[in-house]
Amino acid sequence: MPPDDLPRSPTGRVPQWVVDQAAGRPVEPDPWRSPSPQSAVGTLPSRRRRRRKPVLVGLAVVVLAGASWLYVGAPGLAPGTVSALASDLGFSHAAVVAPPSADVVALADEAHLSTAGKALFYGTNPKILGASAFAGQCGDGQAQHALSAGSIVGCFEQGSNSIVLYEPADPRLHGSVVTSAAHETLHAAWAQLTAAQQSELTPLLSAEVAAIPATDPIHEQITGSVGDHPDHLPTEMFAYVGTQVWRTGGLAPQLEAAYARVISDRAALVAVYTGWNGMLDKMAADIQSASQALAARQTAHAQSQAQYDADAASVEYYRKAYQAKVAQVAAMPASQQARLELSWVWWDGTKLPMAPAKVTLASAAALLARDDAALPQREAALQSEAAAIAAEHARVQSLVAELHGLQNQLDPSSTAS
Repeated sequence: MPPDDLPRSPTGRVPQWVVDQAAGRPVEPDPWRSPSPQSAVGTLPSRRRRRRKPVLVGLAVVVLAGASWLYVGAPGLAPGTVSALASDLGFSHAAVVAPPSADVVALADEAHLSTAGKALFYGTNPKILGASAFAGQCGDGQAQHALSAGSIVGCFEQGSNSIVLYEPADPRLHGSVVTSAAHETLHAAWAQLTAAQQSELTPLLSAEVAAIPATDPIHEQITGSVGDHPDHLPTEMFAYVGTQVWRTGGLAPQLEAAYARVISDRAALVAVYTGWNGMLDKMAADIQSASQALAARQTAHAQSQAQYDADAASVEYYRKAYQAKVAQVAAMPASQQARLELSWVWWDGTKLPMAPAKVTLASAAALLARDDAALPQREAALQSEAAAIAAEHARVQSLVAELHGLQNQLDPSSTAS
């Protein structure tokens, strides 16, 4: 039986490593950890992940501390998973953290984390917060200055070994927190690699990033996350490439092998990122297409309206000319009227050939009646089109407002009350 003064887990059990250590027996070190507390990139300050609209940028480097729940059980995990997690990473000095909530477990599944990846993630006791609760959780002037056009969407606090993630309220943006969770976990995995392993992977990561088109936002994201700490470049490349870059057949085998220890299905994980970003891109493309069509429609309507106004003015001018000619002819003696012949070219180009005055005036009256019937129909059609254009304009404006709303939700500082 272990002595009563040994540390115990929340369930009252004494972890085996505690008993072994008290008995003077050697304890197996964690095979993922470097011999020194520092990784090849040194002891990293608390880091924050930032985004640049409409994509998220720059997540923090995570230093793992194990969790006692690995030894006592965790709700929502399949039987045997807990012991598998513990043995997989060889935790021997596990810090006490709360069992992961159902939301955290679901997030790890959605991020396609492997058994080892889940252990890394759960060990930081991650919190998933809305805008109001997230406010003030990740304040860091240096991080904000690193990418002033972006906003903090998550952070890892090295001292407390904790991850805080922001999740937008709109469920359509849930993929953003999934990407963030995976990104953070990859930082944790990088911190567990030896200096030799990091040195082997860094040039491979540089080559992969260099092959990405210069217009891809990942370059700006990496630059913003590195900020004034060039030694953070390798871990940032590792996290961004792992969550956002996929190529048929995979990347360099060494990279895919490193990722496979943390992510069970990287293609599916990248699809999460491209999914929610693609949704925003499609909304923007639909708005642009609708706006261009609306602009063309407005131009055509304006031209039709101008033509109508001109034609209506011409009809009125010819109406008065007709009425004046009718009065003039009526004032003539009957004998003169009988000999009078008239011709006319109507406002729309219709020619009335030389004919007795009564015939020509009758033809003009018929054209005037035709115009009086057609103009109201044209005016009604123009009014109907104007109403349709107004409705379409309102629809496009609502799409713009919807997109802006989603983009604003990606910035917790803009939605916190």
